[in-house]
Amino acid sequence: MTQTTIPEQGIRALLDLDWLRENIRCQHRCPAHMDVPGYIRLISQGKFEESYRLMKETNPFPAVCGYVCPHPCESKCKRGDFDRPVAIDALKRFVTDYVFKNKIKIPAPAVVKKKQKVAIIGAGPAGLTAAFDLAGMGYKVTVFEKEAQVGGMMMWAIPSYRLPRDQIMFDVSHILERGVQIKTNTPIGGKGKSFSDLLEMGYDAVFIAVGAQIGKRLEIAGEEGTDGVMDCLVFLKNVSAGDTRKPGENIVVIGGGNSAVDAARTAKRLSKNVSIVYRRTREEMPALSWEVEEAEHEGVSFHFLAAPVKIVTENGKAKGLECIKMRLGKPDESGRRRPEPIPDSTFIIDTDCVISAISQEPDLKFLGDKHGLKVNKWGTIAVDGNLATSKKGIFAGGDVTLGPSTIIECIAQGHLAANSIDRFINGEPLEEPKKKVWVTLLDSEIDLREENYDATLRQDMRLLPEHEREGNFDLVELGLDEFQAAREANRCLKCDLTINVETNECVLCGRCSMVCPVGALKQVDAFDQSKEHKPFMSKDGIVIKYTDKCIRCGNCKDCPVNVISMKRVLWKPNEDVNKFL
Repeated sequence: MTQTTIPEQGIRALLDLDWLRENIRCQHRCPAHMDVPGYIRLISQGKFEESYRLMKETNPFPAVCGYVCPHPCESKCKRGDFDRPVAIDALKRFVTDYVFKNKIKIPAPAVVKKKQKVAIIGAGPAGLTAAFDLAGMGYKVTVFEKEAQVGGMMMWAIPSYRLPRDQIMFDVSHILERGVQIKTNTPIGGKGKSFSDLLEMGYDAVFIAVGAQIGKRLEIAGEEGTDGVMDCLVFLKNVSAGDTRKPGENIVVIGGGNSAVDAARTAKRLSKNVSIVYRRTREEMPALSWEVEEAEHEGVSFHFLAAPVKIVTENGKAKGLECIKMRLGKPDESGRRRPEPIPDSTFIIDTDCVISAISQEPDLKFLGDKHGLKVNKWGTIAVDGNLATSKKGIFAGGDVTLGPSTIIECIAQGHLAANSIDRFINGEPLEEPKKKVWVTLLDSEIDLREENYDATLRQDMRLLPEHEREGNFDLVELGLDEFQAAREANRCLKCDLTINVETNECVLCGRCSMVCPVGALKQVDAFDQSKEHKPFMSKDGIVIKYTDKCIRCGNCKDCPVNVISMKRVLWKPNEDVNKFL
């Protein structure tokens, strides 16, 4: 029997999220808790459409995430304990590319419509995820977006050489198919409707998901009113909108995060000389390491341990950036060593264009002066653990509450908001129930790999050569082919298949420990403190399983007294949303 999205047979039980943390680390680390081993197994079986359907159960933006997710799941991949982690994100992209290129239609589920309606402010990943879930629950959902295009920062701030716009709209199309209404060019606040007006218009709840869309100021001399000084989000948005004019001859980007690297790599496609100024070292850059490497390959230069002091101007235009050298002192609240200026170490970088990319924050002017919502000291909307604001019926999530974050974190916020709004509308308590996972006992065949489980190397994605990237925004990461995807999927150690030993029935023959290629099972004397391995035991022996070592090869499953079984872990699907998937 092969694994499908949801097993039709098996004994199911619930286990706590803590169990997931210890046993299926990749799935636990994913903010949306995608069933990583499940969709990888389906890829290994060539079931690409089924894999895509499984992804959609927990992520309405699998295509977007396949291209630009920072894949925190890979940081916890058990394969990475002794080898390179499985290329989880590249496999996700392979599947979504397959579905997209082959024009496979995934019909929207048929749901029972409810009379209640929900308003969502902002068509970014958090808002659209909440819309996706709530529409699947039967609610009438309207999304209000001030821009002419949906997608939020996915559309405006991520360069097209990383994320093709048709992939964003591919994911959005499935949200629209659920009956979600998106009103673009419809700002809330100002001369338009306020969020309080939405409640008076009959919406039963409002979710604010406007993101963090304004850049923080450098607060240095020469910043204000100087021609050639701009914010990175404004620069990236203009380029995304089609303005590919050269911003300057010598461009300096200030910052060390993903937005700074995106701005520098974008500028490098328009101008020859681009550099990044960052006040710490490369090792401490918060930007994704592989993006920094690609920036280097493309010719972006770096000034590490340097901080801007003032912008040198001439006739109202930027002429240079005065910086001071820094050294690292004691750690600050972030845990990183605090940069300290070195006296008498200033220097000037010749530049006619300075792009600030130090951070972003929400623009809450649309709320008005008497909005009644609590705002914290970081300028974000304060919410509780259920994303409820200080005003009844108003919820908020995504970057407007977190500050600058990732798409997958915003997706997780959208899920939480939808669940909280559903409970609120139904008059249920908003206390977030402790998350559980479904465990299913299966009788499934296991691919043996005791002889070659560590022999297959990670499949590297093909990249567009550096010399072909100059002056264009062609896609840089070209994806895996089907052969690579199959090989990479088989590298997964199948952490969701857990060895279960019924110790009370075990005859302690020692076979399981003898056939285990990694020493994950041992027979020991229960009263022997040394826990020395002994193949044949007395009645006081026990079997110890070392989950962290187990590679799920399935050798031990052939037990002479059938006390060893395999457990398959599944998240309980949202029945209202996913019962027709």
